Formats: sequence, C-alpha cells, structure tokens
Amino acid sequence: MDTKSNFKLIDGEFSADEAKTILMSLINNKIDFHNLFTFSNHIRFNKDPEASKKRIEELMKSREDIIELTKVAQLEGYSFQMKSTVEIELVKNPVAVS
Repeated sequence: MDTKSNFKLIDGEFSADEAKTILMSLINNKIDFHNLFTFSNHIRFNKDPEASKKRIEELMKSREDIIELTKVAQLEGYSFQMKSTVEIELVKNPVAVS
C-alpha cells in the first residue's frame, strides 16, 4: 500500500475577492478546528491547550495579512495565482506492549 498521497486543492487564477473568500474559509475552518480541539481536550483530558492557542494566534495573524494583501491587490488591479497541494503520509500508530 502506498503510504503517501498528494491532493491538489487549489490551482488557478483568482480575483482578489475570490482569493480572499477561499483563503478566509480555509483559515477560519482551521481556527474553528483548533478552538474545538482545545476545548474538547481541556474538558475531557484536562490537557494544556498551549500548542493550539499558539497555532490560533499564527492563523489569526495570517488572516490579517491576507486581508491586507487582498486590499492592496484590489486597489492596484492584481489577481492571485494560487496553488495548494496537501501531502498526506500514513504513519503507523505505536502499539502498546504489555
């Protein structure tokens, strides 16, 4: 079985508005995922949410940067050439030895 796969998610030229919609959707979904993951792990396992909190901060900064970039692109007449590929690798979970 092949343990690595690549999936092309985005490939094309987009207006500033289209690019903003695509990128905001992606970032907002990632932020929502980390918020739910943090809440769930804290409630169920009393785990420290520090890694997810840091990632949320990074994503929020990226969101601000993208908003600014799309504003500039709109004002100056630019479009966006975007490509995004996700690489997935299957990794065996360690088995607990009794």
